[in-house]
Amino acid sequence: MTKRFVSAVAATGLAAASIVVLGPVTSASAKPLVCEPGYKSATWSSLSNAWVITHAKQINIPSGGTGTYTKSATYRRTVSSGREITGGASYSASWVVSSMDAHVSGTLTKAGEKTKETSESVTFNFNKPGTYVVFSGVKKASGYYKAKTCNSNGTDWTKVGYGKARSWNVQAEGAVKCSEKPKSGTAKLAAKKGYC
Repeated sequence: MTKRFVSAVAATGLAAASIVVLGPVTSASAKPLVCEPGYKSATWSSLSNAWVITHAKQINIPSGGTGTYTKSATYRRTVSSGREITGGASYSASWVVSSMDAHVSGTLTKAGEKTKETSESVTFNFNKPGTYVVFSGVKKASGYYKAKTCNSNGTDWTKVGYGKARSWNVQAEGAVKCSEKPKSGTAKLAAKKGYC
C-alpha cells in the first residue's frame, strides 16, 4: 500500500510540474498587439496641389472697348476625383480620397465627381485694352498611396494595396492679361502659361 501511495504522489507531482513548465511557454509565444483590429491606414508620397485650367479662351479687348463683360470660356480639360489601383489589394475610391483629404490643405471633392465638360461663362472687368485669357480652373490634389488593414487579432497588417489618387478642393475663375506677370502658384499664371 505504501509503495502504491508513493507512486501516486510521484505521478501527481510530475503532472503538476509539467503544467507549471508549459504555462509560461504558451504565453511567451503569443504575438504582441500592434494595431486596432480592422483599422485601415495609408501612407502617401509625391503629394502635389497645383492649378489645372479646365476652361479657357483667348480674347482681344480693343481700345475703347473696355468694361465689364461676360465671356464664354471653352472646355479644355476634365479633373475627376477617384483612384487607380497599381497593385495588391483593392480599397474603395471613397476611402482613398478621404485618406488623401487628411494630408492636403482644404476639403477635397468626394470620389466620383468631375469638373464641368461644357463651356463656362466668366464675368470680368476688362479695364485696359489688350489680349486676355478668360479662364476657369481647379486646384488639383494628387499622390501615390500604400494602404493596409490591421488583421482581426490586431497582431499584424494585411491586405496591402498600392495606387494613385486625385481630386480637387478649390475653384477659381477670372481673366489674365497676357502682358501681366501673375504671382507664382496662382490660377492666373497657369492660365497665362497655357493659353496666352
